Amino acid sequence: MGDRIKSLTRDGFAHNQNAAFEEALSVFVETVRLCKEDGDIVGEANQLMVVADIYCATDQPDKALDSYRSVYNLLASIDDCAGMAAVQNNIGLLLSRMQLYEEAMTAFDDARNKFEACGLPERVADQLGNMGSVCRDSENYVTALDFYRQALRRFEQMKLPVKIADQYANIGYIYVLQENKDAALESFAKAETLYRHNGEKQKAHQTLQNIQALRG
Repeated sequence: MGDRIKSLTRDGFAHNQNAAFEEALSVFVETVRLCKEDGDIVGEANQLMVVADIYCATDQPDKALDSYRSVYNLLASIDDCAGMAAVQNNIGLLLSRMQLYEEAMTAFDDARNKFEACGLPERVADQLGNMGSVCRDSENYVTALDFYRQALRRFEQMKLPVKIADQYANIGYIYVLQENKDAALESFAKAETLYRHNGEKQKAHQTLQNIQALRG
């Protein structure tokens, strides 16, 4: 990356931090152009990813989606499996917010398969959790539970206590939606204990509030 691009990138992130998104967008559009001129595919993809994130932050989902897909195509041209998977994860999150649930599931499933191929088991489990959340939001609670449990088992195998807690919290919320109070309390209690023992004070507090609300 040339000095000009580095300088512009610093300026762009400074604008971003100050929520001056129009200025930041103008800068990063220019850095994308410069990277493309230099034949720097990785740099172009990285700069375009920031453009996509700015579109997300400014509630322009269609432009964000187009930008993410352009990043994906760039990374595909150099066979960057992990990068493609990460972009598909972002696309899935965006499509979920747009309530395009079927498309979101497809994106997360593709991300899962690519992370599996790249040998990144934690990211595979993340996608299972994401797929559970899509099913939750589309009110397919039985399937949501299945995905959350798959994610839970994987995180348990990797001994990642906070992510284990996240899945217990997700499962507890599904039980609330299914009006299964006892099962919800059990799941939330497991989540709260793990959060508390691993220094996640805010999450522990929120989960404790959920428990107290259920108990009335």
